[in-house]
Amino acid sequence: MYRRILVGVVAQGQTRDFLSAMREANTFQTERGIRARTAVWGAMTGQNNSVVIAADFNTLEDLEKWTDLATEDSRFAIVRREVRSAMIYEDSEVSILRLAYHSEGLMTSEDATAPRKYMRVLHGDVKPGSHREFVLSVSVALDYQKQRGIDAHTSVWSKMTGHTSGVSIVAEFDSLGELEKFDEMAVTDAEFGRLRAATRASMVFLTSETQLMRNLM
Repeated sequence: MYRRILVGVVAQGQTRDFLSAMREANTFQTERGIRARTAVWGAMTGQNNSVVIAADFNTLEDLEKWTDLATEDSRFAIVRREVRSAMIYEDSEVSILRLAYHSEGLMTSEDATAPRKYMRVLHGDVKPGSHREFVLSVSVALDYQKQRGIDAHTSVWSKMTGHTSGVSIVAEFDSLGELEKFDEMAVTDAEFGRLRAATRASMVFLTSETQLMRNLM
């Protein structure tokens, strides 16, 4: 599975127009046979009007079909321009990521990968030669939290563009209560802290901050 990411800021007073344009763009591409699950995430920490547009594709072929449509279809270009007109971009570059690990297995099912309501994201780089240890430590920590009743879908995404050693650890929750349970266990459970430290030991962090986001669409 592949993910196309665009990060920006919604202009003041433009949230309704932005989401309306996003829905229109989704309908347009779906009607033309583009298989993509697109979610819009709004920041809960940091700059609170920043958004992430994440489009997931089952195959590279699906992603390429979307790119062809964006390049060749003038009507789609107009629809997408409506989205962009409500945004102020942090970065004009689009990031492409590949799904490296999913807590429910490497599945392409829409049901298994459908976005939840809240998302916790940590970005970093995997140290050279440490990728296997990194993925194993993530898997062990996830098994531990699942056994203790933490209901979360967690995925690891590897960058295919830009700095390709970059990874994002994404945990999605259906409620703030589940997210709070995770945070409480991370603070109070020494064994869970040790397991999470093993994951961090194989990474070089781009930032010490964790991003919290909510699903807007």
